[in-house]
Amino acid sequence: MPRILVLTKDDRTFKLFNDQITAFFQGEVTTLSSKEHENDEEADLILLSNKELLLDTYPSDKVLIARRTINVARLEKLISLPQGSECLVINNLADTASETIELLENFGFKFKFFPYFPGLKKYPKIDIAIVPEAIEMVPKDIKNIINIGLRPLDFSTLIEIALILNINIDRANIQSARYIQEIISLSRQLSYSFNQVSHLNQQLDAILNTVHDGILATDAGKNIIKINNSAKKILGINSSEKEILGRNIADILPKLSINSASTKDQVSGENHVISLNDRKIIINKSSFEVEQKNIGEVTAFQDVTRIQQLEREIRKKIQSKGFSPKYSVGDIIGQSPKIRDIQLVMHKIAKTDRTVLILGENGTGKELFAHSVHQLSLRKNGPFIPVNFAGLPDSLAESELFGYEEGTFTGAVRGGKQGLFELAHNGTIFLDEIGDAPKSLQTLLLRVLQEKQVMRVGGRSIIPVDVRVIAATNKDLKKQVEEGSFREDLYYRLFVLPLRIPSLKERREDIPDLINHFIRNFSSAIPVITSEVMDTLIYYDWPGNVRELVSVVQYMTTVMENNIVTMEDLPEQFRYEEKPPPESDELVVRLVKEWDLVDFYTILTCLLEAKNERKSIGRGKIVSYCSDKGILLSDQQVRHRMEILRDLGLIYSGTKGQGSRISQLGLSTYPIIEKTMRQNELYFQL
Repeated sequence: MPRILVLTKDDRTFKLFNDQITAFFQGEVTTLSSKEHENDEEADLILLSNKELLLDTYPSDKVLIARRTINVARLEKLISLPQGSECLVINNLADTASETIELLENFGFKFKFFPYFPGLKKYPKIDIAIVPEAIEMVPKDIKNIINIGLRPLDFSTLIEIALILNINIDRANIQSARYIQEIISLSRQLSYSFNQVSHLNQQLDAILNTVHDGILATDAGKNIIKINNSAKKILGINSSEKEILGRNIADILPKLSINSASTKDQVSGENHVISLNDRKIIINKSSFEVEQKNIGEVTAFQDVTRIQQLEREIRKKIQSKGFSPKYSVGDIIGQSPKIRDIQLVMHKIAKTDRTVLILGENGTGKELFAHSVHQLSLRKNGPFIPVNFAGLPDSLAESELFGYEEGTFTGAVRGGKQGLFELAHNGTIFLDEIGDAPKSLQTLLLRVLQEKQVMRVGGRSIIPVDVRVIAATNKDLKKQVEEGSFREDLYYRLFVLPLRIPSLKERREDIPDLINHFIRNFSSAIPVITSEVMDTLIYYDWPGNVRELVSVVQYMTTVMENNIVTMEDLPEQFRYEEKPPPESDELVVRLVKEWDLVDFYTILTCLLEAKNERKSIGRGKIVSYCSDKGILLSDQQVRHRMEILRDLGLIYSGTKGQGSRISQLGLSTYPIIEKTMRQNELYFQL
């Protein structure tokens, strides 16, 4: 359960905040007092009553300074004061006293306010003091004391707490309605005097216009007698207040469902959802009476999208907990041409916001590349949500991806649950093994890709989401389309920016780098790997790709002795299931077709001598060796011939200054090359 450390100046404020939080969240959070819990690490959020309590030691991402308001129900005594009265506004700090004055002015009270706080020596001699509960702070010479009560938490602060702690805020509508009811209650108390005193009517207007929710009042004949600015905005009314007041609501809003016969029997105070101007609006009607006579109704309007907008704004500032990518571009190991090419393409793809489909065999590292695309994109500070369809039961797939409303099914979380698409808002969702997605779910995925909207299971409202989709599969989706197991329209929605990851046998030259990388992860000491072992690993087919290589490295570093890896330290498939090498005669024929056989023979001879000396050799030394033997080749020419030898598997060309070595296949082919040269009278003693 989330924990909030509440820091206040006094116990009364703490109790007020605690009661508000408890009532709003209904036991879903725990509040901690600073007296009982001094360690802020115990809390998921630190709530401060004012900025004076802020310490540098508090982590900035856990701190929230409360926005506070005034208890509307305690303002009745202020209304009886004559306009222009001088009032001393008292609070424990200068800032909070000034803030209270600002709130009172926003409510429309046109008094002459003067701030006062303990320790202030010079202040005007005034008969009236306005104080939030702490009467002991009032100077002794002031007799007329108006206690407006402690300033409670503003509704927006409660909403922000819910969003930071990822708590469902559906109940916000109810709490907002209660807040409006307090304002309406005040309006009822003042309704009789409003007909007599014009400035009180202006004060009510100011009060109503400080509320973000819309309020519209009608008399018994359904004629509009009061409307605030928020109501006009929510209802799309462009007319001035003078043009609206006195007119029948049916003339102003003929399509508003609250006037229809179907709503006449609605219970007063209940929330109802209506559709208006392509928006969802919550309405709450309450009748008001004067001398036990019903004289009209007050209707409160709440735009559902407003809470969603607030949520989006806060989500921009708060990175989703636990949804950060684990990998980055730096985790991609290898310098082979295929890896360099794919990284170049990946950087270009990351700059766009289009859908990516990563293709590749099992174990090639598709998720690593998905993480990297996200890290390189403009969404890198947003969440990264991975989901694997191969491990997701069909019965749970829809509710996990799109969420569900409370009571949708047995065992549903109270308050409902956000789906993975909602959690990925402003970030990336990674749909791994997309080829295993059930056909029923493919239709819903298509809608998300097309409309950028989701609907929770059991819900009736559309939730917009801004999510980039990266999908991955090891299957042939085109073949699945032909077989009818994968939707063709979804296939083309996904196949926008394909990124094919090469298998390990297609990038053999990266294997030594990968082995060294994994060894550093699994072993404190770097072992010596014999050339026979390295050649065996390089020319193995690797059906399990990099994932299999990881397992092999773990195995051989576990069973090796004296920090040396020999053939006996490899798993059985390497010792007892050797793959016969290609025919050496065939390789020689291919070499003859490629270039002068003498050039290849000279390079292999150089590498053979280096092997006998137990070392690898760089291209520069090979150029010098060839020159000493009368074979004049430039660095570029040697590089080209070595690429041919490498592609045929006769040599291994290292990266990052590792040099080149002759392979086992090269050793077995070398005598055939020498024999061919003798037969064609090309041989000479090097």
